[in-house]
Amino acid sequence: MKNELKALYKLISKLINLDYKAYCTKIIKKHLNTTNSVKKAYKELRTHKSWIEELKDKTKNTQNRTEIMKLATNFYKKLYSVPNQYTYELPDINRIEARAIIDESEVIKGIKSLKAEKSPGPDGITNEVIKTGCEHLAKPLTLLFNQILNSSHTPRQWSESDIILLYKKGDPNNISNYRPISLLPSLYKLFSSIIEKKIKKSTEKYQPVEQAGFRRGFSTVDHIHSLEMLIEKYQEFKRPLYIVFIDYQKAFDSLFHSSIWETLLSQGVPLDYIKVIKNIYDNSTSRVKLETTEPPIQISKGVRQGDPLSPTIFIAVLETIIGKLNWEKVGININGRYLSHLRFADDIVLLSESTNQLQEMINTLHEESRKVGLEINLTKTNIMTNHTEKPIYLENSSLTYANAYIYLSKQISFNQQNNELEVERRVNITWKKFWSLKEILKSDMTIRMKAKVMYTCLLPSLTYACQTWKFTRTVKNKITSCQRSMERCILKIKKIQKIRHTDIRQKTKVIDALSHSQKLKWR
Repeated sequence: MKNELKALYKLISKLINLDYKAYCTKIIKKHLNTTNSVKKAYKELRTHKSWIEELKDKTKNTQNRTEIMKLATNFYKKLYSVPNQYTYELPDINRIEARAIIDESEVIKGIKSLKAEKSPGPDGITNEVIKTGCEHLAKPLTLLFNQILNSSHTPRQWSESDIILLYKKGDPNNISNYRPISLLPSLYKLFSSIIEKKIKKSTEKYQPVEQAGFRRGFSTVDHIHSLEMLIEKYQEFKRPLYIVFIDYQKAFDSLFHSSIWETLLSQGVPLDYIKVIKNIYDNSTSRVKLETTEPPIQISKGVRQGDPLSPTIFIAVLETIIGKLNWEKVGININGRYLSHLRFADDIVLLSESTNQLQEMINTLHEESRKVGLEINLTKTNIMTNHTEKPIYLENSSLTYANAYIYLSKQISFNQQNNELEVERRVNITWKKFWSLKEILKSDMTIRMKAKVMYTCLLPSLTYACQTWKFTRTVKNKITSCQRSMERCILKIKKIQKIRHTDIRQKTKVIDALSHSQKLKWR
């Protein structure tokens, strides 16, 4: 009897595993066929949510759930508080402006552009509900939005949000290594996305080419390529170049609200929009949400991460800071025009040929940044040079010189072998991605499905910023070798079998990574 039960248990366990495997395959296939998204498939298959297991409390770590909630809440309560807070009043400005109006067509367009499967705010209303009722909701929502613009008063719920924490990198027990994302009411986000397009018409005029973050027609590759070209030319002509990679501490969470209103006013944003945004921010509260929620805390500074308005507001304030620095004749001279820095959102790179000038640039930037609440992070701000490593200080602390720096996810260095090292780094990153998807790529799924995963997940990872690569023989071999090895893996073919790569390619029918990256370079 005992042996029979043991055999039955084994059989049932085996059938359960097979059934679960078939179910997982079905879900993954469904998402690959409909959305080409592996992430959404894994999200649907996830049976539980992992919360922060442990947090550092001064000298000791705690696993107590109540204490973890209190630690997180107290951290953000302190982060978002402003000592000696005062209420900023908008000045009386006699500007002739057309009345701010939102058209019904804008609301319909905004509803249609709402993304599905997004977490709702405290109201619990999802984007899917709004999209489903678009035909019936468009008119009353247009009336509501225009009434809000005319009165400058918003529903109280629009100022409320829940903060969820997303782990970035570093010590997972350190609360500062988590990014706070605000879950906002879906109706507010719809209104906010419409307003953002309107205020961007004013703020975009003030943005220089040095800023490539959150702007249509710009990408990370623009700045990576510019920096690589500068390094190459300075190396070629043997001229000194100093590069400082500025890192702000909790940049989006630190902006003083008063600096936002001053910036929007100075950049010609209509008062109707400023009043509405100010009303939301003046009454802004948030609750830290883990497995439970704590009482709401007052948000007295920072822009809400997750709000469509936040990126536009942030780069507008940053432009105001840079505009006050008088850097027209500092930096490096390129055919009579000076290039002092590059910006991608809050990632700033300072450029100079001398340490004295660079020291002055850092001091003035630090001084102006502090006025709006931004603090330069001493530990993450690095310097790179092809010349003498002279000390550069920030508040009596010497900044660190680095041989290489990861800028916008690409390794930057004066090392002659940096091109090959970067490609090797991308190959390693792609292999890590490959093994994280082994449930699909090493399974019995069809080759077509595996090829689709390779195209959507692995190829972008391998060829990121390939537009800036030099395609030497070594680089070509690394790319080709990486892809061929992955193709053998998904087909479960060993090298010892000595099957030609052309035969393997006929089976997988995947895009050739080397040809793809070279086409991107010259597109």
